[in-house]
Amino acid sequence: MIIVIYAIRTLVGQEKNVARIIARNVKSSDLEVNAILVPESLKGYILVESSGKLDMQNPAFKVLHMKGAIEGQIPYEEVQNFLNPEPIIASIQKGSIVELISGPFKGEKAKVVRIDESKEDVVLELIEAAVPIPVTVKGDQIRLIQKEAD
Repeated sequence: MIIVIYAIRTLVGQEKNVARIIARNVKSSDLEVNAILVPESLKGYILVESSGKLDMQNPAFKVLHMKGAIEGQIPYEEVQNFLNPEPIIASIQKGSIVELISGPFKGEKAKVVRIDESKEDVVLELIEAAVPIPVTVKGDQIRLIQKEAD
């Protein structure tokens, strides 16, 4: 049995909705879909694993917010990092510059002061603050801008 992985384009922000609708449609059809993956870091795409060639003209794939499929199959090696993603704080070091992507300080730049890998917390100092105040956030609330200079 051959396992094939396809990438399907969606509107950004609608990945989970499209995946749910496709999953529901597949259950009521004879399509050979084994899994549907919605990678958090891959905006605008979902991945569909099948044990055969998928016919994208099938009514099960006529879904609102779906823009189409990428031609050809996706090699497993390209999908592997989405299956076991590395935590964001693994790539962050003390002294790195990050941007807050959610919370009350969204859009602010900050310097990493301390990292607590067990809790996945990062202690930051806001760069543009008049007084340096330590702010503790979860690792998924930041985006690395610049690694600590050696």
